[in-house]
Amino acid sequence: MMKRTLIFFTAVFLILSDCSAKQTDAQTIENPDGSVSITRIDEDGKAILFNKKYNGATNVTQVNLAKTSRANPVIVDLSAYEGKDIDIQFSCEMLIEDKTTEKTQIVWMINELNENMPKLFDRKVENGKWFSVNKHITIHLSGKRQLYISGAGLNKDTTTFYIKNFKLRINGEGLTKRAPKPAVWTDVTGVKEVLKDYFDYFGFCVSYNNTFKEPLLQKGLPIHASCITMENEFKPDFIFAWTKPNKLTEFRGEDGKLYEVPADIPNFKQMDSILSDMKKLGLKMRGHVLVWHSQTPVWFFQKNYSRNGETALVNPAEMNARMEWYIKTVLEHVADWEKKNNNGEHMILAWDVVNEAASDNSTETSYLRDESSSKWFAIYKDVTFIVNAFRYANKYAPKDVELVYNDYGCASPNKNKAICKIIDAIQAAPDARIDAAGMQTHISINDSAANFEKAVAHSQQINLIHVDKPFLKVVVHLDPREFKSTWLGNKAIYRTRMAIADGGELVILAPGVRKFGEDDENDRLIRKYGYVGREQILRLVEENADLQENLSVAAHLIHGSSDGRFSITYCTEHLTREEVEGAAFGYIPYS
Repeated sequence: MMKRTLIFFTAVFLILSDCSAKQTDAQTIENPDGSVSITRIDEDGKAILFNKKYNGATNVTQVNLAKTSRANPVIVDLSAYEGKDIDIQFSCEMLIEDKTTEKTQIVWMINELNENMPKLFDRKVENGKWFSVNKHITIHLSGKRQLYISGAGLNKDTTTFYIKNFKLRINGEGLTKRAPKPAVWTDVTGVKEVLKDYFDYFGFCVSYNNTFKEPLLQKGLPIHASCITMENEFKPDFIFAWTKPNKLTEFRGEDGKLYEVPADIPNFKQMDSILSDMKKLGLKMRGHVLVWHSQTPVWFFQKNYSRNGETALVNPAEMNARMEWYIKTVLEHVADWEKKNNNGEHMILAWDVVNEAASDNSTETSYLRDESSSKWFAIYKDVTFIVNAFRYANKYAPKDVELVYNDYGCASPNKNKAICKIIDAIQAAPDARIDAAGMQTHISINDSAANFEKAVAHSQQINLIHVDKPFLKVVVHLDPREFKSTWLGNKAIYRTRMAIADGGELVILAPGVRKFGEDDENDRLIRKYGYVGREQILRLVEENADLQENLSVAAHLIHGSSDGRFSITYCTEHLTREEVEGAAFGYIPYS
């Protein structure tokens, strides 16, 4: 039975169904702990002979490359584990015979594109000598995959492999009847609930395809996420639907001149459908992306939109007009949709205005992607296009929609500095606005902790304001459009506690706060127990089953207290004195 697995690009893997794995070609053993052991490679007629004696060893597998018809001479079929997250422990010993050369490049790998074709062994080995292969890897198999030795570069007419002590052990949920059963993601606590004290929103990156329409996905998304990012569908290629303009109209650029822009595209049919579906699911969105070097049609940068085969790029002034027109068109369309279909309430809370403009090989003087990979840089030759993108986005986006610069590899010291240079340039423009930096993170076991520590130190230097002495009184205002509960409003406590003196006072002006919890059960528990301090909450957890079953509420109550170090007073319009003081806060009427 085939498994289906939904991949979210926050590195969250959720198994949606169950099956047992069976191999037909290689010898497979189901272990008592639910794992699977594969004890030999797949057969290939006369090309592969098992249980041979060679060079003093027994039970050796001989692979005669001259007799194989396969591109890759050694294969272990992993298709039984399609759609699964598996943990692989692989080892063997090998000897290569090839009298035409002294060394041979041996590459063991798995053909999993989504994991960049991971190599389990890649080394030039000395022929005629035994060598060991040993690798542990955790991987998601998104399709019918194989573990194999790459045939690239091998002298097939003259080469023979010898393999002994072959061991391949695979662990994972639902591999066999004995294996742990995967949890159904609609039956567990939502990730967004667990992380509620730490993030305003939590979400996934999804694609708008047939998988998105599956009932189990539709049911589970609102449980685990509060905000969704479309993987591709809001990028320029998709907005333009891979279509060149047939008709042009005029748009007045900021230099006062008229420039031609498309009149018959974009078509927002798919975007509107996505917005409608997210509204039905009760999910907010992050817009990704307005300006990017990738997935933007080349004709957008070319003279006359390449309608007559032109390939020359336009000048910066004309590109400014095209960029402003595109940003205006997209942002105004979203605002119109929200007005007509969502009572003016934002569906899209933030936009990635510019994506991945920093160079992976940045220096002090050259820190942007160059013309070889970015048409934007090829036209502007500097950071101007990024600054202008944020100027235009600020001009047309609602002021309470956040504007973000997004990039990956932010822990790399040089790239971290490049991103900071970009942000500095944006902030230096008086009519530009940037509210946040998005940090895509792809972490592997080989990443250096030192790089992350340097990035943290650099971030602290830029983002933290140090004061000479703690404040005796701090007043925080909570925007009533955003903060409607103490569950969210207590960020005023989290973000100021380190700056408030012992015996100090925190006053929270909260005109929009109407309740304590974001849902009825959380609200009930907060009212019942209150923000009474760490030690008392820990004691209450031991004594009360309802708190034991809602540890996220217990954690929230602990974080929302100053443990008596300073006073906390809420100024509200919609909660009474009895309600606020009952939760162990001070009370002052807002009006």
